[in-house]
Amino acid sequence: MKRSLLALAVLGTFAGVASAQSSVTLFGVMDAAGRYVKNDGQGRRVNLASGALNTSRIGFRGVEDLGAGLRAAFWLESSIQVDTGFGGGTAQGVTGTFFDRRATVSLLNPLGELRLGRDLTPSSYSTFTYDPFGVVGLGGSANISRYTSQPTYYRASNSIAYLTPSNLGGFFAHVMVSAGEGGAGKYRGGRVGFAAGPFEIAAASGLADSVAGGSTNFRQSNIGGTFDFGFVKLFANYNREELDTPGPDAEEDRWMVGATATFGQSQVKASYNRTNEKTALNRDAAHYTVGYVYNLSKRTAMYSHVSMIDNDRGSNFALPSGTPGITPGGKSKGFELGVRHFF
Repeated sequence: MKRSLLALAVLGTFAGVASAQSSVTLFGVMDAAGRYVKNDGQGRRVNLASGALNTSRIGFRGVEDLGAGLRAAFWLESSIQVDTGFGGGTAQGVTGTFFDRRATVSLLNPLGELRLGRDLTPSSYSTFTYDPFGVVGLGGSANISRYTSQPTYYRASNSIAYLTPSNLGGFFAHVMVSAGEGGAGKYRGGRVGFAAGPFEIAAASGLADSVAGGSTNFRQSNIGGTFDFGFVKLFANYNREELDTPGPDAEEDRWMVGATATFGQSQVKASYNRTNEKTALNRDAAHYTVGYVYNLSKRTAMYSHVSMIDNDRGSNFALPSGTPGITPGGKSKGFELGVRHFF
């Protein structure tokens, strides 16, 4: 009996050590907004939208200390549509994939991180990192991009990536390759940057197969940065996106300037986006957005955004959730009011 009790005590000790060296965290965002959009040539539409300030999601992440500076980690993250309760398969229209946002396993040591699985591409980071509205809601800069339907515009599956450690004096880098595995989505790209104090800047480029077999390629290159004065933070980024086809290539230049001003529990945001189609059609558009966020607590906020897209030369961009079929060259106007909660 005494031996059995001693064995149980030893096993309990080892279990305690294992739990101290590893951790698993459940996290997520629930975000929903009432939205009104009116497109020229169409009737107005009112709906409930999910993820207008931050993308609604649920995730699990964990890390284990393997000793000698080596750690193992995993990250599983799925989109959630708060308005319908639908989960998974919503990021970039990935059908039948529950962990559509991220599904990775990593090894980390003082030399950096080796990460495998489905993850954000290096060339996508600047599109939302250096934008006060990110790429969601009425203010998202991707609302005036022609190429967001590309398979690797934001994320790549079947990828292997390396990320530098955080102790390089402010310099950082991220490289990734992914296999198409017989379909579209083969990707190779990288990002380099520098961050010190209030200043950050980064440049990135990526090349991907737009269709299976690589007969059409999609190139995404950008540079962007922020400068934080404390009360006011400035944002800027420039994107060039190119679709190389057997016929005439399609190109688009898009740039954005924006700012946030924080005072107490409130934050005011504003951005101006401009896109220029580099073809004979030269269909351009401008995108204006102003927003206000009031933080009820560290985890919960109320917010509102007012936005307009002004199309030019036959362009037909529209804000999300509006009635399809905007008049080419017309305007798309919208307003949203929502609540976001972190958990």
